[in-house]
Amino acid sequence: MDVSIDEAALARVVDDVVDDVTTAVANRARQRAPVDQGRLRASIRSETRRRGSRVVGEVWSSLEYAAYVHEGTGIYGPSGQPIRPKRARFLSWEQRGVGRVYARQVRGQRPQPWLLEALRDVSPWPVEQTARY
Repeated sequence: MDVSIDEAALARVVDDVVDDVTTAVANRARQRAPVDQGRLRASIRSETRRRGSRVVGEVWSSLEYAAYVHEGTGIYGPSGQPIRPKRARFLSWEQRGVGRVYARQVRGQRPQPWLLEALRDVSPWPVEQTARY
């Protein structure tokens, strides 16, 4: 019994499946991303491409603060340390509805893993948590 496989057709099917899942993850990430002014949601992009014999789907935001929102900061983030000023005695920022705020240190912000949650919601495959910055 001879079995023949149309490798080009199989490659197109794999491309289509990975592209469908990548698009679905990006759409779900837009739903899950926290909203202040909507910049994070609007910045979410996706792309599917071939790398050698592999098909890779990527979803990302190019905003600098996207990783901080996702992974958390200060005691809640990768450093596990409070945020303290480097060159001044106090941290200072504008807080909406309050005005200028000063502090010697802050705890940071809890992680909001909107992208990982979107991937887990949509992916038909097992999901391992990885970080790449």
